[in-house]
Amino acid sequence: MKRPSIQIDRQNKTVTIVMPLEKPRPSKSTGKTIVIATTGRLKTSEELYARQPVCFSANVFFYPKKAAEAEESSTGERKPRPSMPKNRGRRHDLTDTSESSI
Repeated sequence: MKRPSIQIDRQNKTVTIVMPLEKPRPSKSTGKTIVIATTGRLKTSEELYARQPVCFSANVFFYPKKAAEAEESSTGERKPRPSMPKNRGRRHDLTDTSESSI
């Protein structure tokens, strides 16, 4: 199996990561995604930047179709998606900002 590697193109200011494609498998952490390529952990490259070895890590994955999406594609009909709250996951100031009568 080919080792993951990177190539730095200083002229175009790009970094290219080259990894072997793997057999699709569920992610180890949650299983919600299907992994098709991964470095597995932090790798140290032979490339140098500012005279220092370059380290890199990468995962390539996709989200599998859910049962509703698979059914939608087979019938050709789109089902409306439920709306998400706009402030989902954000912290809120819980102090009351409404005017109170004294």
